[in-house]
Amino acid sequence: MPAPRETSTVRKLRHLPDYLRPGFDVVFVGINPGLASAAAGHHYAGPGNHFWPLLHRAGFVPEPLTYEDDWRVPEYGIGLTNLVDRPSRGSDELSREEMAAGAARLRRKLRRYRPRVVCFNGKAIYEAFARRSCQFGLQPESLPAGRRGAEGALVYVMPSTSARTASYQRDDKLRFLRELKRIVDREAST
Repeated sequence: MPAPRETSTVRKLRHLPDYLRPGFDVVFVGINPGLASAAAGHHYAGPGNHFWPLLHRAGFVPEPLTYEDDWRVPEYGIGLTNLVDRPSRGSDELSREEMAAGAARLRRKLRRYRPRVVCFNGKAIYEAFARRSCQFGLQPESLPAGRRGAEGALVYVMPSTSARTASYQRDDKLRFLRELKRIVDREAST
Protein backbone atom coordinates (compact mmCIF):
# COMPACT_ATOMS: atom_id res chain seq x y z
CA MET A 1 0.00 0.00 0.00
CA PRO A 2 1.50 3.39 -0.94
CA ALA A 3 2.08 6.04 1.68
CA PRO A 4 -0.91 8.35 2.22
CA ARG A 5 -0.89 11.64 0.35
CA GLU A 6 0.68 14.38 2.37
CA THR A 7 -1.27 17.56 2.92
CA SER A 8 0.46 20.91 2.47
CA THR A 9 0.50 21.27 6.27
CA VAL A 10 2.35 17.99 6.73
CA ARG A 11 4.86 18.88 3.99
CA LYS A 12 5.76 22.08 5.89
CA LEU A 13 6.62 20.22 9.07
CA ARG A 14 10.24 19.83 10.07
CA HIS A 15 12.24 16.64 9.95
CA LEU A 16 13.48 15.75 13.42
CA PRO A 17 17.22 15.18 13.77
CA ASP A 18 18.59 11.96 15.17
CA TYR A 19 20.66 12.43 18.29
CA LEU A 20 23.07 9.54 17.85
CA ARG A 21 26.78 8.93 18.26
CA PRO A 22 28.86 5.87 19.10
CA GLY A 23 28.71 4.38 22.57
CA PHE A 24 25.56 5.88 24.09
CA ASP A 25 24.27 4.21 27.22
CA VAL A 26 20.72 4.14 25.86
CA VAL A 27 18.93 5.10 22.64
CA PHE A 28 15.19 5.75 22.78
CA VAL A 29 13.31 4.83 19.60
CA GLY A 30 9.94 6.38 18.79
CA ILE A 31 7.60 5.26 16.01
CA ASN A 32 7.59 8.56 14.07
CA PRO A 33 7.20 12.27 14.81
CA GLY A 34 3.70 13.37 15.68
CA LEU A 35 2.46 16.61 14.20
CA ALA A 36 3.21 18.61 17.37
CA SER A 37 6.80 17.34 17.45
CA ALA A 38 7.33 18.01 13.76
CA ALA A 39 5.84 21.51 14.06
CA ALA A 40 8.08 22.28 17.04
CA GLY A 41 11.12 20.57 15.51
CA HIS A 42 11.73 18.61 18.71
CA HIS A 43 11.23 15.05 19.93
CA TYR A 44 8.29 14.22 22.24
CA ALA A 45 6.70 17.68 21.97
CA GLY A 46 3.12 16.42 21.91
CA PRO A 47 0.82 17.87 24.55
CA GLY A 48 0.74 15.62 27.57
CA ASN A 49 3.59 13.35 26.43
CA HIS A 50 5.16 11.94 29.58
CA PHE A 51 8.65 11.37 28.15
CA TRP A 52 10.47 14.46 29.45
CA PRO A 53 9.13 14.57 33.03
CA LEU A 54 9.60 10.81 33.43
CA LEU A 55 13.14 10.91 32.03
CA HIS A 56 14.07 13.13 34.97
CA ARG A 57 12.00 11.29 37.58
CA ALA A 58 13.59 7.98 36.57
CA GLY A 59 17.07 9.45 37.05
CA PHE A 60 18.31 9.56 33.45
CA VAL A 61 18.91 13.32 33.63
CA PRO A 62 19.81 15.36 36.74
CA GLU A 63 17.44 18.23 36.00
CA PRO A 64 14.02 18.59 34.40
CA LEU A 65 14.18 18.95 30.63
CA THR A 66 11.50 19.75 28.06
CA TYR A 67 11.19 18.93 24.39
CA GLU A 68 13.07 22.15 23.62
CA ASP A 69 16.08 20.60 25.38
CA ASP A 70 16.15 17.44 23.24
CA TRP A 71 19.48 18.49 21.73
CA ARG A 72 21.02 18.18 25.22
CA VAL A 73 20.36 14.46 25.79
CA PRO A 74 23.73 13.38 24.32
CA GLU A 75 25.34 15.11 27.34
CA TYR A 76 23.79 12.34 29.43
CA GLY A 77 24.68 9.38 27.20
CA ILE A 78 21.19 9.29 25.66
CA GLY A 79 20.25 9.07 22.00
CA LEU A 80 16.94 9.74 20.25
CA THR A 81 15.68 8.45 16.91
CA ASN A 82 12.52 7.19 15.23
CA LEU A 83 11.56 4.13 13.23
CA VAL A 84 10.00 6.30 10.49
CA ASP A 85 11.03 9.89 9.79
CA ARG A 86 7.76 11.08 8.21
CA PRO A 87 5.46 13.00 10.57
CA SER A 88 1.84 11.93 10.84
CA ARG A 89 -1.24 12.42 13.00
CA GLY A 90 -0.88 8.86 14.25
CA SER A 91 1.07 5.69 13.60
CA ASP A 92 -1.98 4.19 11.89
CA GLU A 93 -1.13 6.46 8.93
CA LEU A 94 2.17 4.63 8.38
CA SER A 95 2.26 1.91 5.75
CA ARG A 96 3.85 -1.49 6.29
CA GLU A 97 6.37 -0.60 3.59
CA GLU A 98 7.38 2.59 5.43
CA MET A 99 7.82 0.68 8.68
CA ALA A 100 9.83 -2.10 6.99
CA ALA A 101 12.09 0.47 5.32
CA GLY A 102 12.41 2.32 8.64
CA ALA A 103 13.32 -0.91 10.44
CA ALA A 104 16.13 -1.55 7.93
CA ARG A 105 17.46 2.02 8.40
CA LEU A 106 17.23 1.69 12.18
CA ARG A 107 19.19 -1.58 12.14
CA ARG A 108 21.97 0.15 10.18
CA LYS A 109 22.01 3.08 12.63
CA LEU A 110 22.16 0.81 15.66
CA ARG A 111 24.97 -1.29 14.15
CA ARG A 112 26.88 1.88 13.36
CA TYR A 113 26.47 3.59 16.74
CA ARG A 114 26.39 0.49 19.01
CA PRO A 115 24.53 1.77 22.10
CA ARG A 116 24.55 -0.40 25.22
CA VAL A 117 20.75 -0.50 25.43
CA VAL A 118 17.99 0.31 22.94
CA CYS A 119 14.61 1.25 24.37
CA PHE A 120 11.59 1.03 22.10
CA ASN A 121 9.11 3.64 23.38
CA GLY A 122 6.03 1.59 22.58
CA LYS A 123 5.31 -2.05 21.93
CA ALA A 124 4.08 -1.50 18.35
CA ILE A 125 7.44 0.03 17.44
CA TYR A 126 9.41 -3.02 18.47
CA GLU A 127 6.88 -5.39 16.91
CA ALA A 128 7.21 -3.52 13.58
CA PHE A 129 11.00 -3.59 13.93
CA ALA A 130 11.35 -7.24 14.98
CA ARG A 131 8.35 -8.56 13.02
CA ARG A 132 7.15 -10.49 16.04
CA SER A 133 5.03 -9.91 19.10
CA CYS A 134 6.66 -9.11 22.41
CA GLN A 135 6.03 -8.37 26.05
CA PHE A 136 7.09 -5.21 27.84
CA GLY A 137 10.49 -5.20 29.51
CA LEU A 138 13.90 -6.63 28.65
CA GLN A 139 13.76 -8.78 25.52
CA PRO A 140 15.41 -12.22 25.33
CA GLU A 141 17.59 -11.29 22.34
CA SER A 142 20.11 -8.54 21.82
CA LEU A 143 20.66 -6.60 18.63
CA PRO A 144 23.61 -7.54 16.43
CA ALA A 145 26.58 -5.33 17.14
CA GLY A 146 27.75 -4.99 13.57
CA ARG A 147 31.33 -5.78 14.55
CA ARG A 148 32.78 -9.22 14.87
CA GLY A 149 33.40 -10.10 18.50
CA ALA A 150 31.43 -7.20 19.99
CA GLU A 151 28.29 -7.87 21.99
CA GLY A 152 25.00 -6.49 20.77
CA ALA A 153 22.77 -3.96 22.47
CA LEU A 154 20.22 -5.08 25.02
CA VAL A 155 16.64 -4.42 23.93
CA TYR A 156 13.99 -3.00 26.24
CA VAL A 157 10.35 -2.34 25.36
CA MET A 158 8.18 0.00 27.40
CA PRO A 159 4.67 1.40 27.06
CA SER A 160 4.58 4.50 24.90
CA THR A 161 5.02 7.75 26.79
CA SER A 162 2.31 9.28 24.63
CA ALA A 163 -0.66 10.59 26.58
CA ARG A 164 -2.80 8.56 24.15
CA THR A 165 -1.60 5.36 25.83
CA ALA A 166 -4.38 5.38 28.41
CA SER A 167 -3.99 1.77 29.51
CA TYR A 168 -0.70 2.71 31.19
CA GLN A 169 -0.75 5.78 33.38
CA ARG A 170 2.21 7.99 34.21
CA ASP A 171 3.24 5.99 37.33
CA ASP A 172 3.13 2.72 35.35
CA LYS A 173 5.41 4.23 32.72
CA LEU A 174 7.71 5.52 35.46
CA ARG A 175 8.08 1.97 36.82
CA PHE A 176 9.27 0.78 33.40
CA LEU A 177 11.69 3.69 33.02
CA ARG A 178 13.15 3.08 36.49
CA GLU A 179 13.68 -0.58 35.61
CA LEU A 180 15.35 0.52 32.37
CA LYS A 181 17.57 2.91 34.33
CA ARG A 182 18.75 0.04 36.57
CA ILE A 183 19.59 -2.02 33.47
CA VAL A 184 21.43 0.89 31.82
CA ASP A 185 23.42 1.57 35.00
CA ARG A 186 24.35 -2.13 35.31
CA GLU A 187 25.49 -2.26 31.67
CA ALA A 188 27.47 0.97 31.99
CA SER A 189 29.36 -0.42 34.97
CA THR A 190 30.51 -3.60 33.19
